[in-house]
Amino acid sequence: MRIMGLDIGEKRIGVAVSDELEITSIPLEVYENDKNITSKIKDLIAKYHIENIAVGLPYTLKGEIGNQAEKVISFVNDLKKDIEIDVDYMDERYTTKIPLKLLGKSNKGRKAGKKVDKFSAAIILSDYLQRRKKEIGNIK
Repeated sequence: MRIMGLDIGEKRIGVAVSDELEITSIPLEVYENDKNITSKIKDLIAKYHIENIAVGLPYTLKGEIGNQAEKVISFVNDLKKDIEIDVDYMDERYTTKIPLKLLGKSNKGRKAGKKVDKFSAAIILSDYLQRRKKEIGNIK
């Protein structure tokens, strides 16, 4: 089984998946956030045998749930009406800055935005995998 990471934005959604051992996070795709997005996510869940989804939640700098985070939660609630899968939220406050820095200043515009979205999803998922690993380690 695998885990999916989502970076949900108003225009685009970045997607990443874990390997089957849930060790690595692989940037996968960027989709337009349109009326077909639920079916695209459902197709990916089936294709990759996803057991769980980690969704980036954009808290405010004060660590509170703001307007953008409420939109993400609403999107996830709508998605959960169509899929039966566990969804966990991860703090994503700085996940866009890291890929921008890695991609460098030469990657501007729409194409760079798409790269940033899938790498942001991969960072969200990677953080989630590390958290899960620590939680499992504490259970033993």
